[in-house]
Amino acid sequence: MKFGRTEDMAQHLLRIRSRITADFLHENERVLEIGPGEAVFDKSRCDYIGINISKRGSPQVLADGQQLPFRDATIDAVVATEVIEHVRYPYKLLREIRRVTKPSGRVLLSTPNAATPVNRIAMAIFGLFPDDRNIHDGQDVGHIHFFTRRYLLEAVHAEGFTVGREWGCLLQIMPRLYIYDTVFESFLRNYAKVTVLELRPSTR
Repeated sequence: MKFGRTEDMAQHLLRIRSRITADFLHENERVLEIGPGEAVFDKSRCDYIGINISKRGSPQVLADGQQLPFRDATIDAVVATEVIEHVRYPYKLLREIRRVTKPSGRVLLSTPNAATPVNRIAMAIFGLFPDDRNIHDGQDVGHIHFFTRRYLLEAVHAEGFTVGREWGCLLQIMPRLYIYDTVFESFLRNYAKVTVLELRPSTR
């Protein structure tokens, strides 16, 4: 069991996401990363394409994930970590990701969980929704949608995905203290700080 403080959360999340992403990817695949920069992995192992609506993360293509400039079923693996909460139409993003992913392909998707115990208590008692200012630049976090684990699972199933694997990352036990890399994260996924899903296109 490892303990960390809020000030270190961004670095812990980066390491966790990078570890999961490296395990998720296979060699010699065509890999699309939407919103690059949230995970570090060896891009030389694959045919890599990074896209973003801005130059953040040094993308190869400037494009919107809600309107991907790729043909149907041409991508082996899609990485979209910490993206879906920033887009105007999250269901459209999922629909586009499914469109470009091969029937045998996979998607790695992650987003913060709005229903952590700390958030629940802050809302119920103080009427406040913590905005995670410590892991973002400035006070504008850029999140326009807030997902619980259940809401995220409903969204991916609605847009034609099945869940292959799932990770819950970080359990916040106090406003500024959390634990990570524990067995508890597997059993308490509804309360983990971040939900990470490996998805596969389902047959319709």
